[in-house]
Amino acid sequence: MDRWLAISDGANAALHALAFAARSERPSSARTAAEAIGVSPSYLAKLVQELARAGLVEMSRGASGGFNVAGDPSAISALDVIRAIDGSEPKRQCLFPEAVCASRTCVLKVLCDEVSEKARSVFEATSVVDLARNF
Repeated sequence: MDRWLAISDGANAALHALAFAARSERPSSARTAAEAIGVSPSYLAKLVQELARAGLVEMSRGASGGFNVAGDPSAISALDVIRAIDGSEPKRQCLFPEAVCASRTCVLKVLCDEVSEKARSVFEATSVVDLARNF
């Protein structure tokens, strides 16, 4: 997915984790969620801490602890999650891993800008509840 949309693996895992948590009425453990989405529990625990700092999840300790989506999951967009993990919106400036155009004018720049804008709009319009329906 990163070749087209420039979304990090962390943002991808965080989106999956929130979708997983949105389907449960009880707190989800990082271990259970990590197994469900195919990442390591320690990696997911770090992502959940970042989501908590951003106010997107609530964490609870103890034997029945874990994390829940904070507030209304239909009010949290996929773009909110991406920003929480990656710090900014993904934007693809070039289809090559490194720019190869001899001049600063790329024949595909307009296309890349349009794809980035459309992707941003879709992520902004997609809620955690929408993602959870597909989980």
